[in-house]
Amino acid sequence: MSAAPLLMRVEAGLNAHFNQPSGPNRPGTDWRIGLKHGDETHTVLVRTYSDQAAPELAKDSQFMSNTAMRYLNDLLNSGWNPDELAITVTNPIDYVSKKSFWKFWQ
Repeated sequence: MSAAPLLMRVEAGLNAHFNQPSGPNRPGTDWRIGLKHGDETHTVLVRTYSDQAAPELAKDSQFMSNTAMRYLNDLLNSGWNPDELAITVTNPIDYVSKKSFWKFWQ
């Protein structure tokens, strides 16, 4: 991509349980991310799975969508050309999940 600024936005998100070929359905979100770079426009679908994130992060759609866009931006900066993408969002490095005080068994 050329030196024109890259504009990126979340256009839509679909929360669902997605079929898996090798096991049970997994909860997650399909994000439709729009990219505009000069006169070029692209739409990229990015899937994030919420079952691999801490519960409080999985419920935070702003966190999940921003993480998907940061990952997509890293791919674009490494030379990836937008066509199709599915990613998995997990906990940030060194993240400690907040446990409810009443759940002694966790």
